[in-house]
Amino acid sequence: MSRESDYEAGKALCPFYKGSSAKEHYIRCEGIGCAVSLKLNYSGRERQRLNQLESRCFSDYPDCEVCQAIERKYV
Repeated sequence: MSRESDYEAGKALCPFYKGSSAKEHYIRCEGIGCAVSLKLNYSGRERQRLNQLESRCFSDYPDCEVCQAIERKYV
């Protein structure tokens, strides 16, 4: 595991955050079903991935559409 991914995992406030990759430009979250995970791919756009991490995973995760969808499975 790279230093960057360790740093990102330590900053994540979202309970559904499972990891991310700067090299492969994705964020991985808990899935909406059992034994499933979601992988958000950013098509080589690192800035978009970082924006999502900073604006949602690291801070306002309740406003994240992915988080809201995952929460529905627990209702």
